[in-house]
Amino acid sequence: MNNVIRKQWMLAAVIVASCLSVDAQADQGDFAWPEPKVENRPGCYWWWMGSAVDKANITYNLEIMRAAGMGGGTIVPIYGVKGYEDKYLQHLSPEFVDMVSHAAKEAKRLGMWVDMTTGTGWPFGGPMITDEHCDASVVYRDGKVSQQFSGRKVKRAAPGNAGKAINPYSAKSMEFYLKHFDEPFGGDDVAWPRAMYHDSFEFKGNWCKALPEEFKRRRGYDLTEHYPALFGKGDADKVARIKADYRETLSDLHLDYLKTLAKWSESKGCGTRNQAHGSPSNLLDLYAASSIPETEIFGASQFDIPGIRRERSNISGSNLPRPMIMQMASSAAHVTGKPLVASETCTWIRDHFRTTLAQAKPEIDQLFLNGINHIFIHGTCYSPKEAPWPGWLFYASFEYNPRNAIWHDAPLLNAYITRCQSILQSGNHDNDVAVYWPVHDIWHNSRGMQQMLTVHHPDWLTKSAAGKLAAQLKAEGVGYDFISDRQLIAGLGTPYKAVMVPKTGHMPLATLKKLLAIDASGQPVIFSDSLPADVPGFNTLEERRAELKQMLQGQGVVKSEALKEALGKTAAVCEPMVDHGLDFIRRRHDAGYHYFVANMSAEPVSNWVELGVPFQSVVIMDPRSAESGVATAKDGKIYLQLKPGETRILRTFDTKAVEGEAWPVLEKSGEPIVVEGEWKVRFVDGGPELPADITTVALKSWTEIGDEEAKRFAGTARYSIEVTVPDGADDWEIDLGDVRESARIFINGKEAAGLFSVPFSAPVGSYLKPGKNLLEIEVTNLSANRIRDLDIRKVNWKKFHEINFVNINYKKFDASKWSLTPSGLLGPVMLTPMRRVMTR
Repeated sequence: MNNVIRKQWMLAAVIVASCLSVDAQADQGDFAWPEPKVENRPGCYWWWMGSAVDKANITYNLEIMRAAGMGGGTIVPIYGVKGYEDKYLQHLSPEFVDMVSHAAKEAKRLGMWVDMTTGTGWPFGGPMITDEHCDASVVYRDGKVSQQFSGRKVKRAAPGNAGKAINPYSAKSMEFYLKHFDEPFGGDDVAWPRAMYHDSFEFKGNWCKALPEEFKRRRGYDLTEHYPALFGKGDADKVARIKADYRETLSDLHLDYLKTLAKWSESKGCGTRNQAHGSPSNLLDLYAASSIPETEIFGASQFDIPGIRRERSNISGSNLPRPMIMQMASSAAHVTGKPLVASETCTWIRDHFRTTLAQAKPEIDQLFLNGINHIFIHGTCYSPKEAPWPGWLFYASFEYNPRNAIWHDAPLLNAYITRCQSILQSGNHDNDVAVYWPVHDIWHNSRGMQQMLTVHHPDWLTKSAAGKLAAQLKAEGVGYDFISDRQLIAGLGTPYKAVMVPKTGHMPLATLKKLLAIDASGQPVIFSDSLPADVPGFNTLEERRAELKQMLQGQGVVKSEALKEALGKTAAVCEPMVDHGLDFIRRRHDAGYHYFVANMSAEPVSNWVELGVPFQSVVIMDPRSAESGVATAKDGKIYLQLKPGETRILRTFDTKAVEGEAWPVLEKSGEPIVVEGEWKVRFVDGGPELPADITTVALKSWTEIGDEEAKRFAGTARYSIEVTVPDGADDWEIDLGDVRESARIFINGKEAAGLFSVPFSAPVGSYLKPGKNLLEIEVTNLSANRIRDLDIRKVNWKKFHEINFVNINYKKFDASKWSLTPSGLLGPVMLTPMRRVMTR
């Protein structure tokens, strides 16, 4: 066991103690972080290359993840590693099932979970899929319709599972497919995963044999009589209406397909995780069909936070995450009362071995702000203990694994996620407005066949009327969820304080009837900018148009510019904190509310901030440090200080006056002390070899001031210096300046702070004494230089089948051309005296 892994075990108790530091004091329950549950901890994608796994190494992998603060993993069998072919396990073989069962049992022993994709790679499919059940495309020739295999096969398939993809519009095909899991997993001693995972929609087809019959049953007329219009011939409006009905039928059929998976999984004691995006369906209904709806972020967001590096050479310019898309999954969870909503997290946010924990944190914060509360990092590849560095690797991964240098401080990020999710998974969401999503406007289009609603090309939402309304609500500080026709009609909009309808071109009569009934019941329904213009679809069109017109008589609208005034007449809350540049999400707990608040802007906030809900008292909690204290408050406001990149939990109490230590409000009381002198640098952990010690008065990258080993080193170095501070300050703040890439601060032998993200500063006054102090800073770099060295020396570490290993632009990976990546403490390091400027 190497030093990094050994340290994870030593740190495990520290992480847990940090998460539970206040819980241990029963008399401070109002300040306490909830005791972590297994679901509070982050999960990961856990790829099994070639399914070449064994029980000892499964346990080894899981124990390492657990020691670092992880909660579980999602088994995804994929293509294998060259040279290990004799260890491959065939998919669904007794040996494979035994390994899955062992993983599930070991996870339970360790207080973790294991999920599993119901297949290998993606999408579902395999050798059992015949022409009858395969992903199929429609063929229209000479006025007749037939279907053919779409060409979509299982991508990145594991041994024993190559074959055609399943038809995603056929519940019967799903039933047929799932029967192939019943017998292999049917043993009494087989432990099942917690949940079955269905990846995002990457099918090509648009038809199934039952579609014409299902169309007639669901839409009320015979599609076969309108094939010319379906395939684009005739009046444009009629073509659009026939196609809209066809697309709604596809949506219904795919929903039935997913419900079949959910029902089967439930019969096995499992839940389901489904990524609905990418499909041509009503995403809100699809997300809601699983027990854990799941979104994803792919690519690097553009943040205003200073210090978040986004070098052009280290990102893919074609993918930019859109936060609003994330809310489709969280909306489905909120509307249907599901406690967990997941995300595939940090896929390709930077290139391999060049991704920092500091770059990951704001991506995760952005997910939290949009209602996600169950993080799955993408990800951690199973690798046997004996595999030479860098071990087994997946081609599109964050490389969140113990061979990567960043793993040394990954427990800090994991503990942060755990604290945040312990709050964000508790209580109930408190979004006030349900925003109707007019999916029929998307379907009413005379061009093409199925219309794919992807996260990569999100104009279908962000540039739509619904998206523009949602953006306006966010800007006004109003929490909202999207809601579908089906969900509205089922009465799931009732808990909201208002329902808002964006400008809508095509609304079903049943939806409008429900909206008018909601409004008549006293729950406000606000039509923004205009009333629904038309009904969707083709059947009985004129009769439905006439009914629509009659129903809308006397109904008023609210113009966009009057939206805030209209909301002011409802019980919906417009949070004033957005005027300070702060983002938030609010949840209800038994005695008040929880806010997750983030400063994602370029400017610090230090001001009185009004909360939108009444309170008697507020506790401020820092999920990075785990510290908490009672907020200074007056007249419905609290004093908040957040630097760019910082987050806080606000725990409000409706009627209780919480007593306890105040959260400090600090300001500079003097000029900062620049920590200068002779720094001693000792390399303490990492590889391939530990460089020689360094003594320096200039803080520069260790690749510049160290020996040759330092130029290829990936790991941790400890910087030590003696610093003298005067007496008289209420507190001291340390700022490390430029850190490459994470740091732990020790003062006089005690750990004072763990800094893995912007800002690289922390209060440390309680650890300093007047006079001389020993300051030690452990800094961990990236593995980029070590990988660069392997490629310069042409070491054959990229030995994976299929796609092998590619860079962020899906080109052949070659780190030999990289420049040396700056590493270590670049500074300047400063200590600033602070004074308390107010107390309660």
